[in-house]
Amino acid sequence: MEQTPAGRVGQVVHAPATWEEAAALVSEHPLDSGVAGGATYLMWRAAHGEPMPDHLISLHRIPGHDEVVDGSVGALASLRRVARGPRTGAQRALTMAASVTAGPAVRSLATLGGNLASGFPQADLVPALLALDAQVHLADGERVSIDHVVDHGLLTSQLITRVNHDLANEPGWTGATIKLARRGMDLSTGLVSAVLQVEGDEIVQARVAVGSLYDRPSRLAAIEAALVGADTSAETMAELVEVIGVKGRRFHDDDEATAEYRNRVAGPLVRRTLTLALALGTTGTPQVGDALA
Repeated sequence: MEQTPAGRVGQVVHAPATWEEAAALVSEHPLDSGVAGGATYLMWRAAHGEPMPDHLISLHRIPGHDEVVDGSVGALASLRRVARGPRTGAQRALTMAASVTAGPAVRSLATLGGNLASGFPQADLVPALLALDAQVHLADGERVSIDHVVDHGLLTSQLITRVNHDLANEPGWTGATIKLARRGMDLSTGLVSAVLQVEGDEIVQARVAVGSLYDRPSRLAAIEAALVGADTSAETMAELVEVIGVKGRRFHDDDEATAEYRNRVAGPLVRRTLTLALALGTTGTPQVGDALA
């Protein structure tokens, strides 16, 4: 495995060629290493005054694991690649989320695995993965639910290799994601991903997840339960969200927005996302700008 000097004395960049080599490096340097796909999150942290780790473990030489197909996405797939992936059915929620994460330059480097592993409250792909009820594959062969990763995080020794969901071949599924931010490339103030299964004009399954509204991404269980059996009209979506409301956690207060503001915009953002997912149906293609509020 290659080792090269990095940006300061004592800092080393490792470029393992296999997941086994990467895992061995993490075990060798458990307290002073950082794993990077595109390294954009590490660079963001450094720009905000956090020191870079002494050992940077870059995954860019590991072959494969960058595929994007309906139902499976490699952890090393760039967000640009994810954004150009399937634009119909349930996975549309993930495609739309990737399309509005940061700017084009960052999307060409940042990876799905990095977005998920960062634990960043504003990680835009995580609500879509929650709505897809995704499984997370680890380098040691273990699989864990996306809920487990969000609620408990990953151990420093655990490396993500891919995520998958089981909705690719299931009929009637539709999905959408809408992000609210002060400017298009900013961190999100709020983000909603909805994945719905429809039979005729009735919703039979519903998964709705939000990001940036709370201290971590979350599913909206009360709204999901109320959606099952509801008709698909925009009027019903508006009434349902108004009656049920977006609640269950304390709204987040940070430099991007106040908790009061997030509380005020949460309902309209959920309603708009549900309406868009239903309007697109199983085969519709989102237009430019659909994923931004």
